[in-house]
Amino acid sequence: MPEPRTHTCTCGQMTWRIAEKAKGTHLVCYCADCQTYANTLDNGACRVDSDGGTEIFQTLPAHFTFLAGKNHLAVLRLGPKGILRWYAGCCGTPVANTLPGPGLPFVGAVLPPGTDGYGPITAFISTVGTAPHIKETGVLAAQLSIIGRILRACLPGGKRASPFFGPDKAPVVTPRVLSKRERNAARPG
Repeated sequence: MPEPRTHTCTCGQMTWRIAEKAKGTHLVCYCADCQTYANTLDNGACRVDSDGGTEIFQTLPAHFTFLAGKNHLAVLRLGPKGILRWYAGCCGTPVANTLPGPGLPFVGAVLPPGTDGYGPITAFISTVGTAPHIKETGVLAAQLSIIGRILRACLPGGKRASPFFGPDKAPVVTPRVLSKRERNAARPG
């Protein structure tokens, strides 16, 4: 039986873990960008629910560890200034989202729908326009929670380490930036 909060990509080449005691916010995002990310990677490894929602656990990158296959890590951006969307290059399984640099430590781990071990889902965000039958809830609390975590991590002695960025503060993999055409083709209908 795998350890709690240990995840594997669809083909089994990559394994990663989010620290069991890591605090965070468990939410579902229905934004068009999360759906575009999923559609771009769509090869059977998509991790969206039946309404197009992406289950995410927002925490600090210091709580995220690659156990195997980090050499398969890949990253894309939906545009030249977009967030970094990390995935398993071997099979296209979504892994996580980070800000473009390590200055503000944040990771949104992408979870398979219905994942246990992260507490209850406390927010449903960006439902307007993509899933209007789902009530948007918990947005402010989710934002305040991650801002508080980021600020504490930025204090002296805070947890700022990140497996997604090197000592030079650049992403450990060069991001692939989608062209406008690619992005539009993957946008939800």
